[in-house]
Amino acid sequence: MTTGQSGHDHSLAIRQEIQRFESVHPSIYAIYDLIDLVPDAHIAKQIREHVVAIEDSFVNSHEWTLARDVPELHLGIIGSSDSGKSALVHRYLTGSFMHEESPEGGRFKKEVFINDQSYLLLIRDEGGVPEAQFSAWIDALLLVFSLENEESFSVVCGFYNRMCSFRNMSEVPKILVGVQDSINDSNPRVIKDVKPRKLACDLRCPYYETCAIYGLNVERVFQDVCQKIIQQNTSTRHFPCDVSQHSTESDIKFPVPVITKTVHLHNKEVESTNSLKANTSEKDEDCRSIHNSSVPNDSGLLNDNFHNMQNQHGELRTSILTPTTIRKFRRKSNIFTPSKKEKYMGEMGVGREIPVKQGYLFKRSSKSLKEWKKKYVTLLEDGRLTYHSSLHDYMNDTNGKEILLQYVTVKVPGKTPKGSKSYSAQEDSFEFSIISLENKTWHFEANNAEDRDSWISAIEQQILSSLQNSDGDKKNETDAFKMHCIKNKVSGNDACVDCGASNPDWASLNLGVLMCIECSGIHRNLGSHISKVRSLDLDDWSAGHLSVMLALGNNIANSVWEYCLNGKQKPVSDSSREEKEQWIRWKYEDKLFLPPINPNVPLGKLLIDSVCRPHFTSVYA
Repeated sequence: MTTGQSGHDHSLAIRQEIQRFESVHPSIYAIYDLIDLVPDAHIAKQIREHVVAIEDSFVNSHEWTLARDVPELHLGIIGSSDSGKSALVHRYLTGSFMHEESPEGGRFKKEVFINDQSYLLLIRDEGGVPEAQFSAWIDALLLVFSLENEESFSVVCGFYNRMCSFRNMSEVPKILVGVQDSINDSNPRVIKDVKPRKLACDLRCPYYETCAIYGLNVERVFQDVCQKIIQQNTSTRHFPCDVSQHSTESDIKFPVPVITKTVHLHNKEVESTNSLKANTSEKDEDCRSIHNSSVPNDSGLLNDNFHNMQNQHGELRTSILTPTTIRKFRRKSNIFTPSKKEKYMGEMGVGREIPVKQGYLFKRSSKSLKEWKKKYVTLLEDGRLTYHSSLHDYMNDTNGKEILLQYVTVKVPGKTPKGSKSYSAQEDSFEFSIISLENKTWHFEANNAEDRDSWISAIEQQILSSLQNSDGDKKNETDAFKMHCIKNKVSGNDACVDCGASNPDWASLNLGVLMCIECSGIHRNLGSHISKVRSLDLDDWSAGHLSVMLALGNNIANSVWEYCLNGKQKPVSDSSREEKEQWIRWKYEDKLFLPPINPNVPLGKLLIDSVCRPHFTSVYA
């Protein structure tokens, strides 16, 4: 592309932006004229106030108000409408789960802190097929798919290939995200771990699996991608995108085949565009040879797999970035570029952070045998301690467990209070323990006293950093939002679980229900072993208790506790206290209305199955 052509494209984009900006106020003035026609003066006044607020927000958008030195991070998110990306973004922004997908996508802003520096994060959840403008706008990209939907995986690969025709995507930081939200009895996991990890390896990007219901890895994904943008900005200078150059490189690495399959987005059918044909002119051959000499050759890997996919699907020629069951995952193979790719995978793993401290420690099993087993332990800057069975598992990010250090303490068995040098335990044990607020304990043992003290010092430093970096205001805001959801969004929580009185403001922690103040007094009389009563407004709530209340609710609880009333009449809000107390004791103390237990299934197996699925009603029962 010549300089004149590039300038022409910029001029076109500038004119379009001016046209967009100038079109807003005529529409707003037209709304004002329509408001004058509203006969109800009170409603007209309210509508006018809302329109004025919208106009003020538009006029004072960040392009007119923020200082020029305020750093911005542009994050794009692509995926099908059923990929779970809407819930992922909603969980990150609010701390709560939203089941409904937003097919039109969305635009969001959030302040993030990276290395004590504030950044304005602009999140663009693309609702449909990504276009050139979106591809040029992003600083980084999240590729999101659902682990229970094979089509969503194919769609995100097709979207990415389309973006490669607009821009050289190898320069853009990326993270592949597999969403677990929809996995249940009727929707089992269909995409195994091997396929997305293979794609992440091909794209040279980290891979995370997230769950917006419980918040698994959600914060980590966005924190990681923001870090990558900042690292990219500090290591390279940003120049305007040369579409011609980028298209040439992306055609070489990521050719986009014809896709005849129709993808349903925005409640309409959108067909993927035809692939760009590779130009076989002498000029392109020269560019190809130059590119191949400077960039590791991945085209052979992708083209080799493309023929396998054609044989498998026949009429459907899917993207060459879409792995299939025919394409076997080979951990060590000569189909990879040996030196650079093995180095990348071997040293860093998939989505690997550089630990503050790492090495082997012995960990005591929590099982009855209390065996000591060797673990590969890593301490990370974000306040997590992870342990794996071996270095190999750590490198492949499999079979690992983690401990969040923000709410734990470290103890040495037999150590006297601070200031004393003596130990009552034998000095040759070299043990230390990590104890959480829930009184859960992890026992570790080092090879010598020096190594143990080094680990303790590093862990204590990360505990301190986690506490210092915790944002109390954000936590309070998030907790307040969760409390609002408990009252207004959880099914059945608009009325007392026992008498139906409206707007209950008391809760039972272990039952996961809301109740009125009169019924809460009766619950207290039952004893805390049956019902632990707390006020929604007056008491402090831990994150775990909030999660229980969000997951259950009055309708789920009553589907178990009031499964079969056996002709008994449930009290109402106007019933006497004696009637309510009799009902509550029947219900929770005598357990008269519970569903029968299936005698053919052992109770332990039923509980395990219910937890693993997960199925809240079965677990509750």
